[in-house]
Amino acid sequence: MDNQLPKPLIIIISLIQGILLTLIYRSVENDVWPSTAPVWLVSLTTFVVVFPLLFLLVVTKKNALHAVKYLLPFTLLLSFLGAYVGFQQEPVEYVSNWVVVAVFSFTALIACFKALIYIQLRLSKESVTYSALFKTSWRNFIIFAESWLFVLIFWGILHLGSSLFLVLKIDVFQQLLKEDWFVIPVLTLAFGFATLIFRNIVDTVDNIATILQTLIKFLLPALTIVSLGFLSTLPFAGLDNLWETGKGSLLVMWLQALTLFFVNAVYQGASNHRPYHNVLHRIIFIGIALLPIYSVISAYGLWLRIDQYGLSIDRCWAVLVCFILSCFSIGYLAGIINKRDAWLTVLSKVNIAMSLVILSIVLLVNTPLLNFQSIVASSQLSRLDNGDVTKDNFDYHYFGQQLGRQGYLAIQVLKEALKDTHPEKVIVIDRMYTNVKVQSKETVTQVEFEQEATFWPSRNAFSEEFIHTIYRTETEHEWSNVKKNSYYFLAIDLNGDGGNNFIVIKENNHSTSGQLWQKNNNRWDSLYMNSDNPEKIKYLKNLVLANEVNVKERKWKTLQIGDLTFKVAN
Repeated sequence: MDNQLPKPLIIIISLIQGILLTLIYRSVENDVWPSTAPVWLVSLTTFVVVFPLLFLLVVTKKNALHAVKYLLPFTLLLSFLGAYVGFQQEPVEYVSNWVVVAVFSFTALIACFKALIYIQLRLSKESVTYSALFKTSWRNFIIFAESWLFVLIFWGILHLGSSLFLVLKIDVFQQLLKEDWFVIPVLTLAFGFATLIFRNIVDTVDNIATILQTLIKFLLPALTIVSLGFLSTLPFAGLDNLWETGKGSLLVMWLQALTLFFVNAVYQGASNHRPYHNVLHRIIFIGIALLPIYSVISAYGLWLRIDQYGLSIDRCWAVLVCFILSCFSIGYLAGIINKRDAWLTVLSKVNIAMSLVILSIVLLVNTPLLNFQSIVASSQLSRLDNGDVTKDNFDYHYFGQQLGRQGYLAIQVLKEALKDTHPEKVIVIDRMYTNVKVQSKETVTQVEFEQEATFWPSRNAFSEEFIHTIYRTETEHEWSNVKKNSYYFLAIDLNGDGGNNFIVIKENNHSTSGQLWQKNNNRWDSLYMNSDNPEKIKYLKNLVLANEVNVKERKWKTLQIGDLTFKVAN
Protein backbone atom coordinates (compact mmCIF):
# COMPACT_ATOMS: atom_id res chain seq x y z
CA MET A 1 0.00 0.00 0.00
CA ASP A 2 2.64 2.56 1.01
CA ASN A 3 4.73 2.08 -2.13
CA GLN A 4 1.80 3.32 -4.27
CA LEU A 5 1.65 6.89 -3.03
CA PRO A 6 0.33 9.47 -5.54
CA LYS A 7 3.29 11.83 -5.22
CA PRO A 8 2.00 14.68 -7.48
CA LEU A 9 -1.35 14.69 -5.65
CA ILE A 10 0.33 14.88 -2.24
CA ILE A 11 2.48 17.83 -3.37
CA ILE A 12 -0.55 19.62 -4.85
CA ILE A 13 -2.58 19.13 -1.66
CA SER A 14 0.33 20.48 0.43
CA LEU A 15 0.66 23.54 -1.82
CA ILE A 16 -3.07 24.30 -1.72
CA GLN A 17 -3.04 23.94 2.06
CA GLY A 18 -0.13 26.38 2.30
CA ILE A 19 -1.91 28.97 0.14
CA LEU A 20 -5.14 28.72 2.14
CA LEU A 21 -3.31 28.97 5.48
CA THR A 22 -1.48 32.04 4.16
CA LEU A 23 -4.80 33.69 3.29
CA ILE A 24 -6.17 32.94 6.75
CA TYR A 25 -3.00 34.30 8.35
CA ARG A 26 -3.26 37.46 6.23
CA SER A 27 -6.84 37.96 7.40
CA VAL A 28 -5.65 37.90 11.02
CA GLU A 29 -2.80 40.31 10.31
CA ASN A 30 -5.09 42.75 8.47
CA ASP A 31 -8.07 42.28 10.79
CA VAL A 32 -10.48 41.34 8.01
CA TRP A 33 -12.88 38.41 7.49
CA PRO A 34 -12.68 35.63 8.58
CA SER A 35 -10.52 36.80 11.50
CA THR A 36 -13.25 39.28 12.50
CA ALA A 37 -15.72 36.39 12.85
CA PRO A 38 -14.27 33.79 15.27
CA VAL A 39 -16.93 31.22 14.30
CA TRP A 40 -15.68 31.21 10.71
CA LEU A 41 -12.02 31.69 11.61
CA VAL A 42 -11.78 28.62 13.84
CA SER A 43 -13.95 26.39 11.65
CA LEU A 44 -12.16 27.26 8.39
CA THR A 45 -8.73 26.92 9.99
CA THR A 46 -9.74 23.54 11.37
CA PHE A 47 -10.81 22.29 7.96
CA VAL A 48 -7.72 23.64 6.16
CA VAL A 49 -5.38 22.04 8.71
CA VAL A 50 -7.13 18.72 9.39
CA PHE A 51 -8.31 17.49 5.98
CA PRO A 52 -4.98 17.79 4.12
CA LEU A 53 -3.06 16.40 7.11
CA LEU A 54 -5.19 13.27 7.36
CA PHE A 55 -5.30 12.89 3.59
CA LEU A 56 -1.49 12.90 3.41
CA LEU A 57 -1.34 10.09 5.96
CA VAL A 58 -3.88 7.74 4.35
CA VAL A 59 -3.99 8.34 0.59
CA THR A 60 -2.65 5.84 -1.93
CA LYS A 61 -3.14 5.55 -5.68
CA LYS A 62 -6.00 3.12 -5.14
CA ASN A 63 -7.96 4.64 -2.26
CA ALA A 64 -8.02 8.41 -2.90
CA LEU A 65 -11.78 8.62 -3.49
CA HIS A 66 -12.61 6.24 -0.64
CA ALA A 67 -10.31 8.23 1.65
CA VAL A 68 -12.24 11.41 0.88
CA LYS A 69 -15.50 9.56 1.58
CA TYR A 70 -14.38 8.87 5.16
CA LEU A 71 -12.21 11.91 5.85
CA LEU A 72 -14.64 14.58 4.65
CA PRO A 73 -17.48 13.82 7.12
CA PHE A 74 -15.04 13.60 10.04
CA THR A 75 -13.33 16.86 9.04
CA LEU A 76 -16.68 18.61 8.64
CA LEU A 77 -17.66 17.39 12.12
CA LEU A 78 -14.46 18.83 13.58
CA SER A 79 -15.03 22.08 11.68
CA PHE A 80 -18.55 22.29 13.09
CA LEU A 81 -17.13 21.84 16.59
CA GLY A 82 -14.57 24.50 15.72
CA ALA A 83 -17.42 26.86 14.87
CA TYR A 84 -18.87 26.29 18.35
CA VAL A 85 -15.45 26.91 19.90
CA GLY A 86 -15.19 30.12 17.86
CA PHE A 87 -18.61 31.12 19.17
CA GLN A 88 -17.12 30.96 22.67
CA GLN A 89 -15.10 34.06 21.69
CA GLU A 90 -18.30 36.13 21.48
CA PRO A 91 -18.78 38.98 22.17
CA VAL A 92 -15.32 39.73 20.79
CA GLU A 93 -15.31 43.21 22.32
CA TYR A 94 -15.25 41.81 25.84
CA VAL A 95 -14.20 38.16 25.74
CA SER A 96 -10.67 36.87 25.27
CA ASN A 97 -11.09 33.10 25.34
CA TRP A 98 -8.24 31.67 23.27
CA VAL A 99 -7.49 29.12 25.98
CA VAL A 100 -10.51 27.17 24.76
CA VAL A 101 -9.04 27.28 21.24
CA ALA A 102 -5.83 25.76 22.58
CA VAL A 103 -7.87 23.03 24.30
CA PHE A 104 -9.77 22.45 21.06
CA SER A 105 -6.50 22.13 19.15
CA PHE A 106 -5.21 19.52 21.59
CA THR A 107 -8.43 17.50 21.75
CA ALA A 108 -8.87 17.72 17.96
CA LEU A 109 -5.35 16.30 17.58
CA ILE A 110 -6.27 13.33 19.77
CA ALA A 111 -9.54 12.88 17.88
CA CYS A 112 -7.67 12.90 14.56
CA PHE A 113 -5.18 10.38 15.89
CA LYS A 114 -7.96 8.04 17.01
CA ALA A 115 -10.18 8.46 13.95
CA LEU A 116 -7.24 8.07 11.56
CA ILE A 117 -6.52 4.58 12.89
CA TYR A 118 -10.07 3.37 12.23
CA ILE A 119 -10.18 5.03 8.81
CA GLN A 120 -6.90 3.39 7.81
CA LEU A 121 -8.11 -0.04 8.94
CA ARG A 122 -11.36 0.50 7.10
CA LEU A 123 -9.57 1.49 3.88
CA SER A 124 -7.23 -1.49 4.10
CA LYS A 125 -10.14 -3.80 5.02
CA GLU A 126 -8.34 -5.02 8.16
CA SER A 127 -10.24 -6.27 11.19
CA VAL A 128 -10.38 -3.95 14.18
CA THR A 129 -8.17 -5.85 16.61
CA TYR A 130 -6.02 -4.47 19.36
CA SER A 131 -2.80 -5.58 17.67
CA ALA A 132 -3.87 -3.80 14.45
CA LEU A 133 -4.81 -0.66 16.39
CA PHE A 134 -1.53 -0.77 18.27
CA LYS A 135 0.63 -1.21 15.17
CA THR A 136 -1.20 1.50 13.21
CA SER A 137 -1.17 4.00 16.07
CA TRP A 138 2.58 3.67 16.64
CA ARG A 139 3.22 3.92 12.90
CA ASN A 140 1.13 7.10 12.62
CA PHE A 141 2.74 8.67 15.66
CA ILE A 142 6.27 8.06 14.42
CA ILE A 143 5.54 9.24 10.87
CA PHE A 144 3.89 12.40 12.21
CA ALA A 145 6.72 13.12 14.66
CA GLU A 146 9.45 12.44 12.10
CA SER A 147 7.71 14.64 9.53
CA TRP A 148 7.66 17.56 11.94
CA LEU A 149 11.29 16.89 12.84
CA PHE A 150 12.12 17.04 9.14
CA VAL A 151 10.27 20.37 8.84
CA LEU A 152 12.17 21.84 11.81
CA ILE A 153 15.55 20.74 10.43
CA PHE A 154 14.62 22.06 6.98
CA TRP A 155 13.59 25.40 8.50
CA GLY A 156 16.87 25.55 10.41
CA ILE A 157 18.84 24.94 7.20
CA LEU A 158 16.99 27.79 5.47
CA HIS A 159 17.86 30.16 8.30
CA LEU A 160 21.48 28.99 8.27
CA GLY A 161 21.67 29.65 4.53
CA SER A 162 20.13 33.10 4.85
CA SER A 163 22.64 33.99 7.59
CA LEU A 164 25.55 32.85 5.41
CA PHE A 165 24.34 34.91 2.45
CA LEU A 166 23.84 37.89 4.75
CA VAL A 167 27.57 37.76 5.49
CA LEU A 168 28.08 38.32 1.75
CA LYS A 169 25.72 41.35 1.91
CA ILE A 170 22.97 39.40 0.12
CA ASP A 171 19.82 39.84 2.22
CA VAL A 172 17.19 38.63 -0.26
CA PHE A 173 16.94 35.21 1.45
CA GLN A 174 16.57 36.76 4.88
CA GLN A 175 13.76 38.95 3.56
CA LEU A 176 12.05 35.91 2.06
CA LEU A 177 12.04 34.15 5.41
CA LYS A 178 10.08 37.08 6.82
CA GLU A 179 7.32 36.83 4.21
CA ASP A 180 4.26 34.75 5.15
CA TRP A 181 3.46 34.03 1.48
CA PHE A 182 6.82 32.22 1.29
CA VAL A 183 7.16 30.69 4.75
CA ILE A 184 3.76 28.99 5.15
CA PRO A 185 3.59 27.26 1.71
CA VAL A 186 7.24 26.18 1.97
CA LEU A 187 6.66 24.56 5.37
CA THR A 188 3.48 22.77 4.25
CA LEU A 189 5.33 21.50 1.17
CA ALA A 190 8.16 20.31 3.40
CA PHE A 191 5.70 18.43 5.60
CA GLY A 192 4.06 16.83 2.56
CA PHE A 193 7.43 15.81 1.20
CA ALA A 194 8.37 14.36 4.60
CA THR A 195 5.24 12.18 4.71
CA LEU A 196 6.21 10.84 1.29
CA ILE A 197 9.65 9.93 2.57
CA PHE A 198 8.58 8.21 5.77
CA ARG A 199 5.54 6.42 4.38
CA ASN A 200 7.81 4.91 1.73
CA ILE A 201 10.10 3.48 4.40
CA VAL A 202 7.40 2.07 6.66
CA ASP A 203 9.59 -0.90 7.61
CA THR A 204 12.11 1.52 9.10
CA VAL A 205 9.27 3.26 10.94
CA ASP A 206 8.18 -0.09 12.39
CA ASN A 207 11.76 -0.78 13.48
CA ILE A 208 11.83 2.54 15.35
CA ALA A 209 8.57 1.56 17.05
CA THR A 210 10.12 -1.76 18.04
CA ILE A 211 13.13 0.02 19.57
CA LEU A 212 10.87 2.29 21.61
CA GLN A 213 8.77 -0.64 22.78
CA THR A 214 11.94 -2.49 23.82
CA LEU A 215 13.01 0.45 25.95
CA ILE A 216 9.59 0.55 27.57
CA LYS A 217 9.82 -3.19 28.22
CA PHE A 218 12.83 -2.56 30.47
CA LEU A 219 11.21 0.46 32.15
CA LEU A 220 7.91 -1.21 33.08
CA PRO A 221 9.37 -3.44 35.88
CA ALA A 222 11.09 -0.41 37.46
CA LEU A 223 7.88 1.62 37.31
CA THR A 224 5.87 -1.27 38.79
CA ILE A 225 8.31 -1.69 41.68
CA VAL A 226 8.08 2.05 42.43
CA SER A 227 4.30 1.79 42.30
CA LEU A 228 4.15 -1.19 44.65
CA GLY A 229 6.66 0.44 46.99
CA PHE A 230 4.50 3.55 47.17
CA LEU A 231 1.35 1.56 47.91
CA SER A 232 3.08 -0.53 50.59
CA THR A 233 4.27 2.54 52.51
CA LEU A 234 1.07 4.54 52.09
CA PRO A 235 -0.81 2.91 55.04
CA PHE A 236 2.01 3.96 57.38
CA ALA A 237 2.65 7.44 55.97
CA GLY A 238 -1.02 8.31 55.45
CA LEU A 239 -2.60 10.51 52.81
CA ASP A 240 -2.02 13.82 54.61
CA ASN A 241 1.56 14.07 53.36
CA LEU A 242 0.33 13.45 49.83
CA TRP A 243 -2.32 16.19 50.04
CA GLU A 244 0.15 18.66 51.56
CA THR A 245 2.01 18.74 48.25
CA GLY A 246 -1.01 20.45 46.67
CA LYS A 247 -0.75 18.09 43.69
CA GLY A 248 -1.21 14.67 45.26
CA SER A 249 -3.98 13.56 42.89
CA LEU A 250 -1.95 14.73 39.91
CA LEU A 251 1.09 12.69 40.96
CA VAL A 252 -1.02 9.58 41.54
CA MET A 253 -2.73 9.91 38.15
CA TRP A 254 0.62 10.37 36.40
CA LEU A 255 1.92 7.16 37.97
CA GLN A 256 -1.25 5.35 36.99
CA ALA A 257 -1.22 6.72 33.41
CA LEU A 258 2.43 5.81 32.85
CA THR A 259 1.84 2.29 34.13
CA LEU A 260 -1.12 1.83 31.79
CA PHE A 261 0.81 3.20 28.82
CA PHE A 262 3.82 0.96 29.48
CA VAL A 263 1.61 -2.09 29.99
CA ASN A 264 -0.11 -1.49 26.66
CA ALA A 265 3.23 -1.01 24.91
CA VAL A 266 4.58 -4.31 26.25
CA TYR A 267 1.53 -6.58 26.41
CA GLN A 268 0.12 -6.22 22.93
CA GLY A 269 0.67 -9.70 21.53
CA ALA A 270 -1.35 -12.88 21.82
CA SER A 271 -3.15 -13.87 25.00
CA ASN A 272 -0.35 -16.24 25.97
CA HIS A 273 2.35 -13.64 25.33
CA ARG A 274 4.81 -13.35 28.25
CA PRO A 275 7.62 -10.87 27.66
CA TYR A 276 9.13 -11.47 31.15
CA HIS A 277 10.21 -14.37 33.32
CA ASN A 278 7.71 -15.64 35.86
CA VAL A 279 8.91 -13.50 38.80
CA LEU A 280 8.79 -10.22 36.90
CA HIS A 281 5.57 -11.27 35.22
CA ARG A 282 3.93 -11.83 38.62
CA ILE A 283 5.17 -8.53 40.00
CA ILE A 284 3.73 -6.66 37.03
CA PHE A 285 0.58 -8.79 37.25
CA ILE A 286 0.07 -7.66 40.87
CA GLY A 287 0.90 -4.04 40.01
CA ILE A 288 -1.79 -3.99 37.32
CA ALA A 289 -4.35 -5.59 39.62
CA LEU A 290 -3.76 -2.87 42.23
CA LEU A 291 -4.15 0.06 39.81
CA PRO A 292 -7.80 0.74 40.86
CA ILE A 293 -6.44 1.77 44.27
CA TYR A 294 -4.84 4.76 42.58
CA SER A 295 -8.21 5.65 41.09
CA VAL A 296 -9.75 5.63 44.57
CA ILE A 297 -6.94 7.81 45.98
CA SER A 298 -7.07 10.38 43.18
CA ALA A 299 -10.90 10.46 43.20
CA TYR A 300 -10.89 11.04 46.97
CA GLY A 301 -8.35 13.84 46.65
CA LEU A 302 -10.38 15.51 43.90
CA TRP A 303 -13.56 15.19 45.93
CA LEU A 304 -11.90 16.96 48.87
CA ARG A 305 -10.76 19.88 46.70
CA ILE A 306 -14.10 20.20 44.91
CA ASP A 307 -16.03 20.03 48.18
CA GLN A 308 -13.83 22.79 49.60
CA TYR A 309 -13.43 25.10 46.62
CA GLY A 310 -15.97 23.99 44.01
CA LEU A 311 -15.24 23.08 40.42
CA SER A 312 -12.56 24.74 38.31
CA ILE A 313 -11.45 24.08 34.76
CA ASP A 314 -8.41 22.16 36.01
CA ARG A 315 -10.52 20.03 38.34
CA CYS A 316 -13.00 19.24 35.57
CA TRP A 317 -10.15 17.93 33.44
CA ALA A 318 -8.76 16.03 36.43
CA VAL A 319 -12.14 14.37 37.01
CA LEU A 320 -12.34 13.41 33.33
CA VAL A 321 -8.82 11.95 33.29
CA CYS A 322 -9.49 10.13 36.55
CA PHE A 323 -12.64 8.61 35.01
CA ILE A 324 -10.75 7.39 31.92
CA LEU A 325 -7.90 5.90 33.95
CA SER A 326 -10.39 4.23 36.28
CA CYS A 327 -12.19 2.59 33.34
CA PHE A 328 -8.92 1.14 32.08
CA SER A 329 -7.78 -0.01 35.54
CA ILE A 330 -11.09 -1.57 36.56
CA GLY A 331 -11.40 -3.27 33.17
CA TYR A 332 -7.94 -4.81 33.53
CA LEU A 333 -8.71 -5.92 37.09
CA ALA A 334 -11.93 -7.58 35.92
CA GLY A 335 -9.93 -9.43 33.26
CA ILE A 336 -7.37 -10.60 35.81
CA ILE A 337 -10.09 -11.83 38.17
CA ASN A 338 -11.99 -13.68 35.45
CA LYS A 339 -9.17 -14.89 33.19
CA ARG A 340 -6.08 -15.02 35.42
CA ASP A 341 -3.04 -15.36 33.12
CA ALA A 342 -5.26 -15.18 30.03
CA TRP A 343 -6.31 -11.64 30.97
CA LEU A 344 -4.77 -10.22 27.77
CA THR A 345 -7.92 -11.20 25.88
CA VAL A 346 -9.87 -8.83 28.14
CA LEU A 347 -7.17 -6.16 27.80
CA SER A 348 -7.73 -6.19 24.06
CA LYS A 349 -11.50 -5.73 24.42
CA VAL A 350 -11.10 -2.98 27.03
CA ASN A 351 -8.64 -1.07 24.88
CA ILE A 352 -10.83 -1.22 21.77
CA ALA A 353 -13.88 -0.04 23.72
CA MET A 354 -11.96 2.70 25.55
CA SER A 355 -10.46 3.92 22.30
CA LEU A 356 -13.98 4.73 21.11
CA VAL A 357 -14.86 6.23 24.50
CA ILE A 358 -11.85 8.55 24.39
CA LEU A 359 -12.69 9.58 20.82
CA SER A 360 -16.23 10.45 21.93
CA ILE A 361 -15.02 12.37 24.99
CA VAL A 362 -12.48 14.55 23.15
CA LEU A 363 -15.26 15.49 20.74
CA LEU A 364 -17.86 16.12 23.46
CA VAL A 365 -15.65 18.52 25.44
CA ASN A 366 -15.99 20.91 22.49
CA THR A 367 -19.79 20.86 22.58
CA PRO A 368 -22.44 22.37 24.88
CA LEU A 369 -22.93 18.90 26.40
CA LEU A 370 -19.53 18.96 28.13
CA ASN A 371 -18.58 22.64 28.17
CA PHE A 372 -16.35 22.89 31.23
CA GLN A 373 -16.55 26.68 31.32
CA SER A 374 -20.33 26.55 31.62
CA ILE A 375 -20.17 23.78 34.23
CA VAL A 376 -17.64 25.69 36.34
CA ALA A 377 -19.59 28.96 36.13
CA SER A 378 -22.73 27.22 37.40
CA SER A 379 -20.76 25.49 40.17
CA GLN A 380 -19.16 28.67 41.46
CA LEU A 381 -22.40 30.66 41.35
CA SER A 382 -24.14 27.85 43.26
CA ARG A 383 -21.50 28.11 45.98
CA LEU A 384 -22.19 31.84 46.17
CA ASP A 385 -25.96 31.32 46.36
CA ASN A 386 -25.55 28.62 49.03
CA GLY A 387 -23.35 30.83 51.19
CA ASP A 388 -20.25 28.63 50.79
CA VAL A 389 -18.37 31.76 49.77
CA THR A 390 -19.13 35.40 50.54
CA LYS A 391 -19.56 38.14 47.95
CA ASP A 392 -16.36 39.75 49.26
CA ASN A 393 -14.32 36.56 48.84
CA PHE A 394 -15.91 35.46 45.56
CA ASP A 395 -13.35 35.17 42.74
CA TYR A 396 -14.86 37.50 40.12
CA HIS A 397 -11.61 37.62 38.17
CA TYR A 398 -11.68 33.87 37.51
CA PHE A 399 -14.82 34.39 35.45
CA GLY A 400 -13.10 36.98 33.28
CA GLN A 401 -9.74 35.23 32.98
CA GLN A 402 -10.71 31.54 32.65
CA LEU A 403 -14.39 31.14 31.78
CA GLY A 404 -14.64 33.13 28.55
CA ARG A 405 -18.11 33.62 27.09
CA GLN A 406 -19.79 31.44 29.71
CA GLY A 407 -18.15 33.45 32.48
CA TYR A 408 -19.16 36.72 30.81
CA LEU A 409 -22.82 35.68 30.52
CA ALA A 410 -22.95 34.38 34.09
CA ILE A 411 -21.25 37.41 35.59
CA GLN A 412 -23.65 39.80 33.81
CA VAL A 413 -26.57 38.13 35.59
CA LEU A 414 -24.68 38.33 38.88
CA LYS A 415 -23.93 42.01 38.26
CA GLU A 416 -27.64 42.80 38.03
CA ALA A 417 -28.19 41.10 41.38
CA LEU A 418 -25.35 43.07 43.00
CA LYS A 419 -25.95 46.56 41.63
CA ASP A 420 -28.12 47.71 44.56
CA THR A 421 -26.39 45.93 47.43
CA HIS A 422 -22.73 45.78 46.35
CA PRO A 423 -22.02 48.60 43.87
CA GLU A 424 -18.28 48.25 44.45
CA LYS A 425 -18.41 44.70 43.05
CA VAL A 426 -20.22 45.99 39.99
CA ILE A 427 -17.33 48.38 39.37
CA VAL A 428 -14.86 45.49 39.68
CA ILE A 429 -16.88 43.51 37.12
CA ASP A 430 -17.16 46.44 34.73
CA ARG A 431 -13.39 46.91 34.80
CA MET A 432 -12.97 43.26 33.79
CA TYR A 433 -15.07 43.68 30.67
CA THR A 434 -13.97 46.85 28.93
CA ASN A 435 -13.67 47.09 25.17
CA VAL A 436 -9.94 46.42 24.96
CA LYS A 437 -10.00 46.49 21.15
CA VAL A 438 -10.81 50.21 21.02
CA GLN A 439 -8.28 52.86 21.95
CA SER A 440 -9.04 54.70 25.15
CA LYS A 441 -8.73 58.23 23.78
CA GLU A 442 -11.13 57.43 20.95
CA THR A 443 -13.89 56.31 23.30
CA VAL A 444 -13.47 58.55 26.34
CA THR A 445 -13.65 62.31 26.03
CA GLN A 446 -12.36 64.65 28.71
CA VAL A 447 -15.93 65.40 29.77
CA GLU A 448 -16.62 61.67 30.22
CA PHE A 449 -13.30 61.28 32.01
CA GLU A 450 -14.30 63.99 34.52
CA GLN A 451 -17.75 62.51 35.00
CA GLU A 452 -16.29 59.15 35.97
CA ALA A 453 -13.56 60.58 38.22
CA THR A 454 -14.01 61.34 41.93
CA PHE A 455 -12.91 64.75 43.26
CA TRP A 456 -12.18 65.49 46.90
CA PRO A 457 -13.05 67.76 48.61
CA SER A 458 -14.70 69.18 45.44
CA ARG A 459 -14.23 69.65 41.71
CA ASN A 460 -13.54 73.34 42.23
CA ALA A 461 -10.27 72.54 44.02
CA PHE A 462 -8.65 71.56 40.69
CA SER A 463 -7.92 73.76 37.70
CA GLU A 464 -8.99 72.92 34.16
CA GLU A 465 -5.33 72.89 33.17
CA PHE A 466 -4.47 70.26 35.77
CA ILE A 467 -7.39 67.96 34.85
CA HIS A 468 -6.52 68.27 31.15
CA THR A 469 -2.91 67.33 31.95
CA ILE A 470 -4.02 64.15 33.73
CA TYR A 471 -6.46 63.26 30.94
CA ARG A 472 -3.81 63.73 28.27
CA THR A 473 -1.29 61.69 30.25
CA GLU A 474 -3.69 58.78 30.72
CA THR A 475 -4.88 58.64 27.08
CA GLU A 476 -1.73 59.45 25.10
CA HIS A 477 -0.76 55.82 24.45
CA GLU A 478 -2.62 53.54 22.06
CA TRP A 479 -2.64 50.70 24.59
CA SER A 480 -4.20 52.89 27.27
CA ASN A 481 -7.68 51.98 28.43
CA VAL A 482 -8.95 54.39 31.06
CA LYS A 483 -12.21 52.47 31.38
CA LYS A 484 -10.31 49.80 33.30
CA ASN A 485 -9.35 52.39 35.92
CA SER A 486 -11.02 54.56 38.54
CA TYR A 487 -9.43 57.98 39.16
CA TYR A 488 -9.46 59.95 42.41
CA PHE A 489 -8.36 63.59 42.54
CA LEU A 490 -7.43 64.64 46.08
CA ALA A 491 -6.47 68.15 47.22
CA ILE A 492 -4.92 68.05 50.70
CA ASP A 493 -2.03 69.61 52.59
CA LEU A 494 0.66 66.94 52.82
CA ASN A 495 3.69 69.03 53.76
CA GLY A 496 2.08 71.31 56.35
CA ASP A 497 2.73 74.58 54.49
CA GLY A 498 -0.93 75.62 54.57
CA GLY A 499 -1.56 75.02 50.86
CA ASN A 500 -3.09 72.13 49.01
CA ASN A 501 -1.05 69.41 47.36
CA PHE A 502 -2.60 67.53 44.44
CA ILE A 503 -2.70 63.75 44.39
CA VAL A 504 -4.16 61.52 41.70
CA ILE A 505 -4.87 57.90 42.61
CA LYS A 506 -5.39 55.36 39.83
CA GLU A 507 -7.23 52.22 40.86
CA ASN A 508 -7.97 49.04 38.91
CA ASN A 509 -8.61 45.38 39.67
CA HIS A 510 -4.92 44.60 39.91
CA SER A 511 -3.29 47.57 41.59
CA THR A 512 -3.78 50.94 43.25
CA SER A 513 -1.15 53.64 42.70
CA GLY A 514 -0.82 57.30 43.57
CA GLN A 515 1.15 60.25 42.22
CA LEU A 516 1.84 63.64 43.76
CA TRP A 517 1.65 66.42 41.16
CA GLN A 518 3.51 69.73 41.45
CA LYS A 519 3.75 72.65 39.09
CA ASN A 520 7.30 73.74 38.30
CA ASN A 521 8.05 76.48 35.74
CA ASN A 522 4.54 76.27 34.25
CA ARG A 523 4.83 72.49 33.88
CA TRP A 524 3.14 69.76 35.88
CA ASP A 525 5.50 67.06 37.15
CA SER A 526 4.63 63.96 39.15
CA LEU A 527 6.25 62.01 41.96
CA TYR A 528 5.38 58.37 42.53
CA MET A 529 3.89 57.57 45.94
CA ASN A 530 4.56 54.24 47.63
CA SER A 531 1.33 52.53 48.67
CA ASP A 532 0.39 49.83 51.17
CA ASN A 533 -2.96 48.09 50.76
CA PRO A 534 -3.07 45.19 53.25
CA GLU A 535 -6.86 44.77 52.94
CA LYS A 536 -6.65 44.61 49.12
CA ILE A 537 -9.22 47.41 48.78
CA LYS A 538 -10.23 47.84 45.14
CA TYR A 539 -12.94 50.50 45.46
CA LEU A 540 -11.97 53.72 47.25
CA LYS A 541 -14.95 55.81 46.16
CA ASN A 542 -17.15 55.12 49.18
CA LEU A 543 -14.27 55.89 51.55
CA VAL A 544 -13.44 59.14 49.75
CA LEU A 545 -17.07 60.29 49.65
CA ALA A 546 -17.33 59.49 53.36
CA ASN A 547 -14.42 61.92 53.93
CA GLU A 548 -12.16 59.21 55.29
CA VAL A 549 -9.18 61.11 53.91
CA ASN A 550 -6.52 62.11 56.42
CA VAL A 551 -2.85 63.00 56.65
CA LYS A 552 -0.79 60.68 58.82
CA GLU A 553 2.33 62.14 60.41
CA ARG A 554 5.50 60.10 60.22
CA LYS A 555 6.65 58.81 63.59
CA TRP A 556 10.29 59.02 62.65
CA LYS A 557 11.98 61.84 60.84
CA THR A 558 14.53 61.30 58.07
CA LEU A 559 18.19 60.88 58.98
CA GLN A 560 20.55 62.53 56.49
CA ILE A 561 24.31 62.04 56.34
CA GLY A 562 25.69 64.09 53.50
CA ASP A 563 23.48 63.20 50.53
CA LEU A 564 22.56 59.82 52.00
CA THR A 565 19.15 59.54 53.69
CA PHE A 566 17.64 56.89 55.97
CA LYS A 567 13.89 56.50 56.58
CA VAL A 568 12.15 54.27 59.11
CA ALA A 569 8.98 52.66 57.74
CA ASN A 570 5.96 53.64 59.83
